[in-house]
Amino acid sequence: MSYNLPVNRNPLAAIDIGTNTFRLLVAEVHHDPRKNSFSFREIHSGRIITRLGEGIHDRGRLSEDAVNRSLAALKGFSDTISRLNVYRTSAVATSALREAADSAEFIKKARQETGLDIRIVSGEEEAGITAAGMLVDMAVPASALLADIGGGSTELIFARNGKPVTVCSLNLGVVYLAGRHMREDPPAGSDLTRMEEDISRRVRRAVAHFSGLCGPETVFIGTAGTITTLSAVTQNLATFRHHRIHNSRLRLDQVKGIYSAISVMPARERAGYIGLEPARLDIIVPGALILLKLMDAFGFDEITVSNYGLREGILIELYNRLNLNVA
Repeated sequence: MSYNLPVNRNPLAAIDIGTNTFRLLVAEVHHDPRKNSFSFREIHSGRIITRLGEGIHDRGRLSEDAVNRSLAALKGFSDTISRLNVYRTSAVATSALREAADSAEFIKKARQETGLDIRIVSGEEEAGITAAGMLVDMAVPASALLADIGGGSTELIFARNGKPVTVCSLNLGVVYLAGRHMREDPPAGSDLTRMEEDISRRVRRAVAHFSGLCGPETVFIGTAGTITTLSAVTQNLATFRHHRIHNSRLRLDQVKGIYSAISVMPARERAGYIGLEPARLDIIVPGALILLKLMDAFGFDEITVSNYGLREGILIELYNRLNLNVA
């Protein structure tokens, strides 16, 4: 039985301000205290690829175009939130605003133009929130390694019975890697080799971080656009279908096959191969390689796909905070 509080009778909103993609979820949140599990009645879901972090590794600052695209997306989200009479909203920013020297300026401008208050979280905080969201509507394994391959970083979380034990935030983001290594079309073999070395070096650090924790019983679970897109490709989906993506599985040989194919294709051919999201045509290549290197390094033959992640975790965090304050 859920708490009889206003947060159960009114929708909550979560905004995930990512390096590549902004995501909005408006939903009623329901908690089953007997199982300590959460479910959502989705009212509205939206996402816009803004590439907020485009070029940030070179300049250290947000580009004017990226800021304009991002503010336009947030204005649209704010209008939707107002129209749906949302009770409370939580907007969380990750890698791009953690790194940008002018992140405070962006947050101030966003508050002035959209009325949204944005909170920047650390990589470790992001990983913990993501872990809670990823496991919604999923059998919670006793031992799991969770991966969130993002635009600006890759978060890895080792969890026991759904509770994070330790996290590792890797400076491996698909937007950064695409900008650095995908400058030719198709990408040059030498650039792909350097990208592989770049990824492998950082992944080795992650393996050392989780040494002694992962065993034969550990389940590998992944989320975010790269992994859900790869799942859609293996299933030949013409349109994105949540019930086909969430809880689906990707085998290591499938990931290797897709990467081998798309890494040597020009963008126009990749568009026909990937199909679903033209804006991912460059970043899908480094994303697939990150996943491939993670599976190889940790010895996983397959990964379970979650179509949930940070924004669902933000909703759960908001629900818990509101209930704690009201109780």
